[in-house]
Amino acid sequence: MQLHIVHPETRAVLPPGEVGEILVAGYVTPGYYRDPENNVRAFDPEGYFLTGDLGMLDAEGRLHFRGRLKELIKSGGINISPLEVEAYLMTYPKVQYAAVVGLPDATKGEVPVVAVELRAGETATAEEVRGFCRDHIASYKIPVHVVFLRRDEFPRTSTGKVQKTELRGVIAGRLQSSSVALTHREVAG
Repeated sequence: MQLHIVHPETRAVLPPGEVGEILVAGYVTPGYYRDPENNVRAFDPEGYFLTGDLGMLDAEGRLHFRGRLKELIKSGGINISPLEVEAYLMTYPKVQYAAVVGLPDATKGEVPVVAVELRAGETATAEEVRGFCRDHIASYKIPVHVVFLRRDEFPRTSTGKVQKTELRGVIAGRLQSSSVALTHREVAG
């Protein structure tokens, strides 16, 4: 089996340590049965299968999975893997669960935001969570907004997986509500 990590838009092969789309060739799949149109979309001109998965190769050539391409956040021309940011946030002792998504932004296209479930008995502020990220992950990966949710507030599939498309709406709604509440307090004050 052969493997490439490529830039999702330019299709240029990336060096170790950079996250891109995982392409595989060799004994994987002959393609879609009687579906030449899907085969054209699923394979590059060199015969590599486009997995739709994000990953990176380390210096030793080991593959590290970083999420799905369709979940990739494109912020100011930079690709951000939500899974990578989530993995770091989950190392924060107060965080039980974190889910990162992109929300539309007029300047950058999208910005990363996070919904956080805190561990039982813990409290934290959005600035505390963002501060945990500073000096440890790239500044463009730090969530612009942090929304705190209870476990039952995360939209899930019947198998328990968080539905990120639905989560975007939940986060946007919370941010809009807090913005309206802040505006009312400013007017009242």
